[in-house]
Amino acid sequence: MLSNIIIKKIEQMSGLLEELQEILGVSFTEFKSAFRNVRSAERNFQLVIELASDINAQIIADMKVQIPDTYKESFRKMAELKILEEKSLPDFLRSSNLRNILTHEYDFDEDNFIFYKSAKDFIPLYENYIRIIRGYLASRKSS
Repeated sequence: MLSNIIIKKIEQMSGLLEELQEILGVSFTEFKSAFRNVRSAERNFQLVIELASDINAQIIADMKVQIPDTYKESFRKMAELKILEEKSLPDFLRSSNLRNILTHEYDFDEDNFIFYKSAKDFIPLYENYIRIIRGYLASRKSS
C-alpha cells in the first residue's frame, strides 16, 4: 500500500519535472517574456518540493518515526535515516527555501533570473531523488 502511494507521487513528480525542464529549456529572455512560463514553472517547482516532502513523510511514518513539521526537517530526517545522502542535504534545504520564497511571495518577481537559474539547477537533484526513492522501495520489497 505504502509503495503504491509513493509510486503515484513519484509519477506526478516525474511529470512535473519533465514539464519544468521544457519550460526552463528556453533562454531566460524567452522564459521571462511569457508570464505563463514563469507562473507555470514556479507552480511546478513548488509541487515537486511538496510531493517530495509528502513522500518523505510517508516513509518516515512507515518507519514509526515522528513526522517532521517542515519540508526542511523532512529532508533532514531522510538524511538522518540514511535514505538520502548527507552530502545532498544542503541542496534539498536550498530547494525548500526557494519553495518558501515562491509560496510566501517574498518579492521574488523582481528577480526571475534567480528562480530560473536555481530551478534549472535543482532538476537533476530531484531526478536523483526519484531514483533514490525507487531504489529504497525496491530494497523494501526484496527484504
